[in-house]
Amino acid sequence: MGKKSVQPTTPLARFITDRLNQLGLKQVDFCRRTGFDQGLLSKLQSSVITTINLESALRLADGLKVQPAQILSLLGKEDAHHLLKKLYGNNVCPQCAGETLTPEPVQTITTAAQQAFTLGRDMTPVLVMLRHLSATRRATADAAAAAAAVAEHTPHGGHS
Repeated sequence: MGKKSVQPTTPLARFITDRLNQLGLKQVDFCRRTGFDQGLLSKLQSSVITTINLESALRLADGLKVQPAQILSLLGKEDAHHLLKKLYGNNVCPQCAGETLTPEPVQTITTAAQQAFTLGRDMTPVLVMLRHLSATRRATADAAAAAAAVAEHTPHGGHS
């Protein structure tokens, strides 16, 4: 008779078990309510399998009433959560809705600035340029608003 090897419990397996207990649900009840595959849930809880596809991860998060980021993080798929946020904005989950989505160019500038600062570089030229760019944009927006206000109060049809 061969011994059955026991898999070490994964953080995801512990999380699922704990969350089902908090919700007062057994596997069968959870799967009946959510349509989640019971065999898959059983294998996740017993750490027989350690990863699932994105759709199953989202269904699991929905059924467990947790943020998708929690499940994706436990699966080591943080990149998938970031990709979802990039594609769908902060509507992916309520937690994300409170976050501001920083545009990629701003993230790149921030990273480069941090690296330059760490290297002891003088940041003054960059700050001057960014201040100029933001002032120019504000002035352009203010000028456009002022022009629109003047146009609104100018009688149509020529001279007054």
